[in-house]
Amino acid sequence: MTIRKTESRIPANFQASDLGEAIVAADGRCALISFVTSPLVVGRENVYVVFVTDAGLAAAAQSFEWKFTESGAPPDTQSTEQGEISYNPKTAGQLNLVVRILGAGGAEQASLSFAQEIVAPNVELENLISEARNQPGPIVSNPDVARELINDHNPYYHAVALQTPEPGDGFQRFVFGFVFDGALQRTTAERKQHLEELAASLNNQGADFGVLVGKGVGVCGIRLALLAMILPGLLDFTELPEQFEQRALADEQLRQTLAALDEDKRIDLFNLARFPKSNIARCAGMLEALRDRYFPGTNFNDVLTGLQGTRAQRIIKHFREGPLLRT
Repeated sequence: MTIRKTESRIPANFQASDLGEAIVAADGRCALISFVTSPLVVGRENVYVVFVTDAGLAAAAQSFEWKFTESGAPPDTQSTEQGEISYNPKTAGQLNLVVRILGAGGAEQASLSFAQEIVAPNVELENLISEARNQPGPIVSNPDVARELINDHNPYYHAVALQTPEPGDGFQRFVFGFVFDGALQRTTAERKQHLEELAASLNNQGADFGVLVGKGVGVCGIRLALLAMILPGLLDFTELPEQFEQRALADEQLRQTLAALDEDKRIDLFNLARFPKSNIARCAGMLEALRDRYFPGTNFNDVLTGLQGTRAQRIIKHFREGPLLRT
């Protein structure tokens, strides 16, 4: 089957544009989603995913043809069996992508097209990185992470907003810290490999889903069990013991409960964590929910600075390891 389960549905109560830069077919049968929102950056890998939500089109699809054309240069045409591909833009200018969903004998069943701008790497950042090579001190502590955050995710973490607005920029700074830490803890290649393993599990081709979700997913390292507690109608809010040995057993039981959810719900959780835009947005929503539960009425500026930052550290621990029983 060419259309995998993980590309057969947009998460319930979300739209394709909630996942990334998206184009939806006029008839609504399929959608093309880009991990990175235009402009893309020369030499930085981007991922494109085709969702086929119409059962008839899904049944007819047998392969995908991708045609990448940069600023009038000869097209780079590639074929895949699944609706996902990675591409590295080569020169600044315009990128035009046309993906054709092909059926038996190569007959076109549907097509989608994208036009995106390609720009050179951020000059200011590259100058800082160059200076850091010649000067001691933490000017740019990790060039790879800095490039990822500035070139790929910048629009996403700047766009986060509280459901209940409040003064100050504490919330945005807190979310950025999770994006930075997630990118620092695991490389893009490591995160991509984990996503591939999760996708294989959901498509009945890989390891146990309940084991794989023991690691955080995507750029912010989202715990899918916690995400399922925050989203309505998935899992009851369940706190884990803080003591490590007891927590390990309780966490294993929680992950098996997550793995027993309806298949569509597990696929939706995966896709919300899969794409950087929705991963960062869901991270923001989870942090707001944790703040509201454990420190209601506290401004995020106070979360970061009040009580020597102990509230912020507690929320971080809930996000990374829990939620945890209050002791």
